[in-house]
Amino acid sequence: MRKANLWKALLTVVLLAAAVWQLIPTFKLQGLTETQKAEMPREELNRIYTKAIQLGLDLKGGMHLVMEINRQGLAKAMGREPSEITEKEISDATDRALEIIRNRVDQFGVAEPSIQKQGSDRIVVQLPGVDKDRARGLIGTTALLEFKLVQEDRLTMEVLDKIDKALLSDKTRKTASDSSMLGLEDKPFSALLAPTGSELMVMEQDKRLVEKLLADPLVIAAIPPDYQFLWGEKSSGENFRGYPLYMMKKQPEITGASLAEARMGVGTADNPGGLYVDFVLVRQAANLFSRVTAANVKRRLAIVLDGVVKSAPVIQERIPNGRGQITMGTSSNPDQAKDLAIILRAGALPAPVEIIEERSVGPSLGQDSINNGLKATLIGGLAVVLFMIIYYNLAGLVATLALTFNIVMLLAVMAAFRFTLTLPGIAGIALTVGMAVDANVLIFERIREELRAGKTVRAAIEAGYERAFSTIFDSNVTTTAAAAALLFFGTGPIKGFAVSLIIGLAVSMFTAIVVTRLIFEWMTVKWNLEKLPI
Repeated sequence: MRKANLWKALLTVVLLAAAVWQLIPTFKLQGLTETQKAEMPREELNRIYTKAIQLGLDLKGGMHLVMEINRQGLAKAMGREPSEITEKEISDATDRALEIIRNRVDQFGVAEPSIQKQGSDRIVVQLPGVDKDRARGLIGTTALLEFKLVQEDRLTMEVLDKIDKALLSDKTRKTASDSSMLGLEDKPFSALLAPTGSELMVMEQDKRLVEKLLADPLVIAAIPPDYQFLWGEKSSGENFRGYPLYMMKKQPEITGASLAEARMGVGTADNPGGLYVDFVLVRQAANLFSRVTAANVKRRLAIVLDGVVKSAPVIQERIPNGRGQITMGTSSNPDQAKDLAIILRAGALPAPVEIIEERSVGPSLGQDSINNGLKATLIGGLAVVLFMIIYYNLAGLVATLALTFNIVMLLAVMAAFRFTLTLPGIAGIALTVGMAVDANVLIFERIREELRAGKTVRAAIEAGYERAFSTIFDSNVTTTAAAAALLFFGTGPIKGFAVSLIIGLAVSMFTAIVVTRLIFEWMTVKWNLEKLPI
């Protein structure tokens, strides 16, 4: 064997060995059952997932969300009117929201997420292999954390009395409720509120009515402009189910922007199995927190998340270390507590986001797509192999070996560079098979022409490859240019198709020009062929 061919042979063997080694984690992962995955140590399973070929949303299942920045919410956060917000400010808010969402998703541990900005005010998120409800809650929650002092009972009662008088001043108004607490005609609002300990409780059936009254202009005018009423989470007792209502200042003492850390925990003083989220404030905020708690001992400090009071513990003493705890509801599960810790660590969105488009793919549908895609590729590949062997004889067998090498190399490159395999990506692989065969057909037909012209086998092979090279090169370059356009200007699945096609074209060039020629030259030397079955 010539020295040049020896180097080509060594390179081919090394590439094939490296490709097989790169695909071992993928084969290993596909061979694991769900039970084996559950029993395997988490670190080892994550290591296999990291090195294996990643599956896209359409194959693994998951969520596709398109979210839009709420312009009114952004204007409110900036203390301005919606018409005063510029497009640049909207774009900047979208950029900040994108980074916060990316941080949340990274901490959540989603493999191969796709998070992209679309236009000036939209974000497209694709999360393979996640539960849709958790994904929606994790991404769509604004997570605005505030610490507000609950006002003393005396001031609250004075405000309730003003509200009652304001409602009574309107003789045309008729307040009605199914609540058993009613019966006081001179207290149309406060009669809907039942004091339970240090809280005002609204019965579940009266919540909508109270919300309607709080939005009434007369009630709004009766509430001091610096104060507001906020709802707590649903509470249940022996004889009631309702929602606590708190009056507090609009201006928070501290916000979640001062948060340094947040972690989920289990076991509270009242409930050994209760869930909570511990948080730690940065040093500057911890000093402020210490002064606030020292000045308000025996008062309630509400922990407010997105306008809902998560808990309102009584300050028993000064808290010097900037540490606190958010107690989860009795119906909460560990995933909800973990997600709350994640979104608090990642920070609050600059403005509320609205989900304007949502698509979900179930794991079973994804598996069906994989099976159908592989079936189509195998059937198409088998048809091509049979045609090549029948029509080109020994040369067809060589092309089949090169085709196998081509697919192995393509998948290995995708695994090595952590490309995501999608259903269009499988279509790209199938197209690559056709392109690789097309190159071999061009070469074989050239070799046939040279043999008919009376050349020897070795001379015909050499001339056939040299004359077919320019045609094959031009064909692959033009197809690669089209695929590159899809890669740069396309999104989502279109990129998956373009990636697999570009890699496949590069590998098929190598197999068609180098590998098959190497095999032909080895056969002519090894067997001293005077005729080539082609």
